[in-house]
Amino acid sequence: MIQKIDGLCFKNMVDYGVRNLNLNYKTINQLNVFPVPDGDTGTNMLTTISKGLVQVDNSLADLSAVSKKFAKSIVFEARGNSGVIVSQFLKGFSETFADTNEADSELFIAALEKGVACAYSAVANPVEGTMLTVVKDATAAVKESYRENQSIDETVSVFVKHARISLDNTPNLLDTLKEAGVVDSGGAGIVCLFEGMKKYLDGDSIEQTESPVQQTTQVDYSVYNPDSEFEFGYCTEMLIQLLNSKKPFDYEEFKNTLNQLGNSVVTTYDSDKVKVHIHSHNPGEILNYCQQFGEFLTLKIENMTVQHTDLTKNILCSEVKNDGVFSVVAVAYDRAVQNLFLEMGADVVIYSEDGVSTKDYIEAFKKTESKNIIVFPNGNDAILSAEQAKTLYKHAEITVINTKDIAECYSSLPIIDFSQTDIETVVDEINETIKNIYVVSFIKRVVEEKDPSFYALHRKEILKIGTTLEETVLFAVKNTLENLGKDIVTIFYDNTLSEEYIENLVEKIENLGFCVDVYTIPTQTLPCALTISFE
Repeated sequence: MIQKIDGLCFKNMVDYGVRNLNLNYKTINQLNVFPVPDGDTGTNMLTTISKGLVQVDNSLADLSAVSKKFAKSIVFEARGNSGVIVSQFLKGFSETFADTNEADSELFIAALEKGVACAYSAVANPVEGTMLTVVKDATAAVKESYRENQSIDETVSVFVKHARISLDNTPNLLDTLKEAGVVDSGGAGIVCLFEGMKKYLDGDSIEQTESPVQQTTQVDYSVYNPDSEFEFGYCTEMLIQLLNSKKPFDYEEFKNTLNQLGNSVVTTYDSDKVKVHIHSHNPGEILNYCQQFGEFLTLKIENMTVQHTDLTKNILCSEVKNDGVFSVVAVAYDRAVQNLFLEMGADVVIYSEDGVSTKDYIEAFKKTESKNIIVFPNGNDAILSAEQAKTLYKHAEITVINTKDIAECYSSLPIIDFSQTDIETVVDEINETIKNIYVVSFIKRVVEEKDPSFYALHRKEILKIGTTLEETVLFAVKNTLENLGKDIVTIFYDNTLSEEYIENLVEKIENLGFCVDVYTIPTQTLPCALTISFE
């Protein structure tokens, strides 16, 4: 029985939660039908928590330091709606431990309550039957059943038990889930997370397998040349085995010297081993100094300029600076759309392949050097992280336009008057344009190796579920034109669909008997099978 958790226990609990999510994230993705069936809830939760945990330096040991670092880092790493909500839940949970080095069950429950409050506050219109309900119900059950001197093991077991009960009830709260015959995907992610924590407390093992977060990406070294400036220095981490055969070791003198050689110094000293984390421009000087006392058991040196470049390489800025009082930041899902939006007037465009994090937005905001920024997230899962970045970035007034796809952004950019000095007028004109656009997204879902189904979706409304993409598209187009009488149809398609297929589709739309102009916009990739806008 564990009566109290310290920093190491906290990190290991979260780590086991991540491991369990990693084993189950694909299953969680398949459950994803609310708010739209885009199949990325498990991936977004796993990525958010994993990257948040990675930022917690291994040399940090006490609960206060670990919880503060994790609470801060997970917010910046949040991506997707599910990622933002779980990041706020874990942020509130972690912040409760900021002033203590140990936590018992009473404080653990208080942390859960703060986490629930933060998660609900992150959503403008909370919907019951989602992960919000699961964490709220499980926390209420834990609080109600608490007894004095209850162990952490018992507390987490009660949470898991009632989280499962709440998860099983989510279809009774959301008709979308009941119709699809599934439970809420975000709630399932919460259950997986805490089941992993329970396994750690119970002494069970969870295999540590490679996740999408752990897969290495190839660094593009071609961006560097003899004139490159390496302004950020190096991050050096090492574990030193102190040796009697070397110079006598004085820990206080050692720390003082490191603080003169670099910054962001974190050290721990245990008997005959020293762990060091330090940022500097001359790692060789640090290695020479440390090697006077022993030899390196582990050693890692990373160029922080390369890390920073890797972070910002997907953020492109327009070569033409707008003369107005505001800048426009947009999100694109591929390089073609990224360049298209730049050509259409956006100042900064974020290329997002696996979801836009809060940190991505903040880096983009910095590049504008503007006091007023208008943001086009262009995806349901990119809006909450944009709102979170807005609250964290203090150097500009930021307006987030709730664009849920690239079609709305594509129609909005041409009407922006960059010479306008009244931001409210600009935003009103954008929102008026978006209000007159009707967008249908077509999403392909395959469940349990069955034949695929194609969903035609307008916002959260399912217009049609068809057996083929063509059948679903033609139904949605005919139904929309009959009821709304639009004049322009624009088809956004990616390289999974051939030009021949699109040409055939356009011909069949034109033969439906409506007087409309049909345009096509090729992209490299879309988060759905197809997107069509009606104006």
